[in-house]
Amino acid sequence: MTTGPNMTEDHHMMNGEQAAILQELCEKTGHPFSDQMTSDRADDMINRLSSQLDAESSKR
Repeated sequence: MTTGPNMTEDHHMMNGEQAAILQELCEKTGHPFSDQMTSDRADDMINRLSSQLDAESSKR
């Protein structure tokens, strides 16, 4: 019996650089940090938290 392609092939986990950036953004914004997400999801969250941080700093 042959098995199909691994479901996680197209959903690579985030790399160390993304994790470091995300962890720093989470600390600054108070968002809970999780290192168990895909690279694409990490990019989305980095963009969202960066925008949130930029908006907060421009209010000051």
